[in-house]
Amino acid sequence: MEAKTPVQTHWYLLTGLVLGLAIGLVISLLISPAVNAEALPHELDQAGKAVYREQIALAYASNHDLSRAMSRLELLKDADPAAALIAQAQTVVAEGGPVQLSRALAELGTAVQLATPTSP
Repeated sequence: MEAKTPVQTHWYLLTGLVLGLAIGLVISLLISPAVNAEALPHELDQAGKAVYREQIALAYASNHDLSRAMSRLELLKDADPAAALIAQAQTVVAEGGPVQLSRALAELGTAVQLATPTSP
Protein backbone atom coordinates (compact mmCIF):
# COMPACT_ATOMS: atom_id res chain seq x y z
CA MET A 1 0.00 0.00 0.00
CA GLU A 2 1.21 3.34 -1.05
CA ALA A 3 1.20 6.31 1.36
CA LYS A 4 -0.59 9.34 0.01
CA THR A 5 1.22 12.61 0.31
CA PRO A 6 -0.99 15.44 1.51
CA VAL A 7 -1.75 18.01 -1.13
CA GLN A 8 -0.56 21.39 0.02
CA THR A 9 -2.58 24.37 -1.03
CA HIS A 10 -1.55 27.97 -0.79
CA TRP A 11 -4.80 29.37 0.58
CA TYR A 12 -2.91 30.66 3.60
CA LEU A 13 -1.16 33.18 1.31
CA LEU A 14 -4.45 34.56 0.03
CA THR A 15 -5.90 34.62 3.54
CA GLY A 16 -2.85 36.48 4.85
CA LEU A 17 -3.06 38.99 2.01
CA VAL A 18 -6.76 39.68 2.62
CA LEU A 19 -6.27 39.99 6.39
CA GLY A 20 -3.27 42.28 5.88
CA LEU A 21 -5.23 44.56 3.57
CA ALA A 22 -8.19 44.65 5.95
CA ILE A 23 -6.01 45.47 8.96
CA GLY A 24 -4.12 48.09 6.94
CA LEU A 25 -7.35 49.79 5.88
CA VAL A 26 -8.71 49.82 9.43
CA ILE A 27 -5.51 51.35 10.76
CA SER A 28 -5.14 53.94 7.98
CA LEU A 29 -8.78 55.02 7.84
CA LEU A 30 -10.05 54.68 11.39
CA ILE A 31 -7.26 54.44 13.94
CA SER A 32 -4.61 56.78 12.56
CA PRO A 33 -5.81 58.61 9.43
CA ALA A 34 -3.40 60.85 7.57
CA VAL A 35 -4.04 64.56 8.04
CA ASN A 36 -2.74 67.12 5.59
CA ALA A 37 -1.64 69.95 7.84
CA GLU A 38 0.13 71.66 4.96
CA ALA A 39 -2.97 72.56 2.92
CA LEU A 40 -2.86 75.99 1.35
CA PRO A 41 -5.76 78.38 2.04
CA HIS A 42 -7.09 78.25 -1.54
CA GLU A 43 -7.26 74.43 -1.29
CA LEU A 44 -9.75 74.56 1.61
CA ASP A 45 -13.43 73.78 1.18
CA GLN A 46 -15.98 76.59 1.53
CA ALA A 47 -16.40 76.03 5.28
CA GLY A 48 -12.65 76.13 5.79
CA LYS A 49 -12.34 79.31 3.74
CA ALA A 50 -15.09 80.88 5.84
CA VAL A 51 -13.23 80.06 9.05
CA TYR A 52 -10.02 81.45 7.52
CA ARG A 53 -11.78 84.72 6.59
CA GLU A 54 -13.20 84.94 10.12
CA GLN A 55 -9.74 84.60 11.65
CA ILE A 56 -8.33 87.25 9.31
CA ALA A 57 -11.20 89.63 10.13
CA LEU A 58 -10.80 89.13 13.88
CA ALA A 59 -7.05 89.71 13.61
CA TYR A 60 -7.70 92.88 11.58
CA ALA A 61 -10.22 94.06 14.18
CA SER A 62 -7.56 93.82 16.87
CA ASN A 63 -4.53 95.29 15.05
CA HIS A 64 -5.95 97.20 12.01
CA ASP A 65 -3.04 96.05 9.81
CA LEU A 66 -4.75 96.21 6.42
CA SER A 67 -1.73 95.25 4.34
CA ARG A 68 -1.24 92.06 6.34
CA ALA A 69 -4.95 91.23 6.15
CA MET A 70 -4.97 91.78 2.39
CA SER A 71 -1.90 89.59 1.91
CA ARG A 72 -3.63 86.84 3.87
CA LEU A 73 -6.82 87.25 1.84
CA GLU A 74 -4.82 86.93 -1.38
CA LEU A 75 -3.93 83.39 -0.33
CA LEU A 76 -7.61 82.44 -0.72
CA LYS A 77 -7.53 83.54 -4.38
CA ASP A 78 -11.08 84.92 -4.25
CA ALA A 79 -12.19 86.80 -7.34
CA ASP A 80 -13.53 89.64 -5.16
CA PRO A 81 -12.30 89.38 -1.55
CA ALA A 82 -14.33 92.40 -0.38
CA ALA A 83 -17.57 90.96 -1.71
CA ALA A 84 -16.78 87.57 -0.15
CA LEU A 85 -16.19 89.20 3.25
CA ILE A 86 -19.36 91.30 3.09
CA ALA A 87 -21.44 88.32 1.94
CA GLN A 88 -20.04 86.26 4.81
CA ALA A 89 -20.87 89.06 7.27
CA GLN A 90 -24.44 89.06 5.99
CA THR A 91 -24.59 85.27 6.36
CA VAL A 92 -23.38 85.50 9.96
CA VAL A 93 -26.08 88.08 10.72
CA ALA A 94 -28.78 86.02 8.99
CA GLU A 95 -27.80 82.91 10.95
CA GLY A 96 -27.80 84.81 14.25
CA GLY A 97 -24.05 84.55 14.71
CA PRO A 98 -21.90 86.71 16.95
CA VAL A 99 -22.24 90.43 16.33
CA GLN A 100 -18.53 90.96 16.92
CA LEU A 101 -17.72 88.55 14.11
CA SER A 102 -20.16 90.09 11.63
CA ARG A 103 -18.82 93.56 12.43
CA ALA A 104 -15.22 92.42 11.98
CA LEU A 105 -16.04 90.81 8.61
CA ALA A 106 -17.97 93.85 7.41
CA GLU A 107 -15.29 96.27 8.60
CA LEU A 108 -12.54 94.34 6.83
CA GLY A 109 -14.68 93.98 3.71
CA THR A 110 -15.25 97.73 3.60
CA ALA A 111 -11.56 98.47 4.19
CA VAL A 112 -10.52 96.08 1.42
CA GLN A 113 -13.14 97.56 -0.92
CA LEU A 114 -11.85 101.10 -0.27
CA ALA A 115 -8.21 100.06 -0.63
CA THR A 116 -8.73 98.13 -3.87
CA PRO A 117 -8.47 100.32 -6.96
CA THR A 118 -11.45 100.06 -9.26
CA SER A 119 -10.90 99.57 -12.95
CA PRO A 120 -12.60 102.04 -15.35
